[in-house]
Amino acid sequence: MLPKRYTFIVADRLSGSLHRFTVAVRPVVAILAAILAVPIGWTAHSRWSAATHIQHLQLRNATLELENVRYRSASAELSSRIAALQLALGELRDQSTVDPRVRRAMGRVSESSEPLRSVALSTPTETFNLLQDLLNMLDAELVVAEQSVEAQQALAAATPFNLPSDGRVTDRFGYRIDPFTGERSFHSAVDISTGYGQPVYATADGTVVSAGRNGAFGNLIRIDHGFGLTTRYGHLSDFATTAGETVARGDVIGYAGATGRATGSHVHYEVLVNGRAMNPLQLGSLARSQSAN
Repeated sequence: MLPKRYTFIVADRLSGSLHRFTVAVRPVVAILAAILAVPIGWTAHSRWSAATHIQHLQLRNATLELENVRYRSASAELSSRIAALQLALGELRDQSTVDPRVRRAMGRVSESSEPLRSVALSTPTETFNLLQDLLNMLDAELVVAEQSVEAQQALAAATPFNLPSDGRVTDRFGYRIDPFTGERSFHSAVDISTGYGQPVYATADGTVVSAGRNGAFGNLIRIDHGFGLTTRYGHLSDFATTAGETVARGDVIGYAGATGRATGSHVHYEVLVNGRAMNPLQLGSLARSQSAN
């Protein structure tokens, strides 16, 4: 074992005097340990603090990186949806284009009856949430707009437009002197004088309700176009369609003749809106060959 005390003797050569120093081991070791412990402890504390700070910085960096990824993803999604909305709006603009003449006819149909069936925010997250809400609203409005365009297109296709055959209008819509009775009567159609066997065309998209003999009208075709719109084509010599068939504007549905009560070869053309007759000439007065050009 080490001794508990050490004695040091210091001799002065000039005077010959001796000086004795006795030192206890334990207190000296304790003091030395304490002196050495201060820098060691400080170094350890500094290293621990630095390590903790680095961990906090790494955690913060990881959090920021996740947020950046989220924002980049959200930005890409928003950009994609905005581009899709712009494309859809452009398509709607293209689809909503209707021939001005047909649009005028649509307006006449509507007028003649009852209505047809008719920001810097406090956080980026709030900004993205707001944009998301706005895009959701735009999506909903776009659906409504698409439905509106589809309805408009359907109405445009169903609106009887121009005359169903080549020829000259010999009897107009309204009161006239009946050629058979000589009395004043109301004529709910227009008569188009044309050559026997000339083609007769559907003036709008629809479904053939009937195609057959009908009293004074002779061979008569009746087409339902939807939206309360109906057209009738009378005095035909023959049929090119049958009941239940779907036809489009411009399809040949029959041939001009003089069946029924007729003084010569012609087409009786009638337009009804919700069961009430209207003047077909208000919807366009061009013959088939002229309107095709």
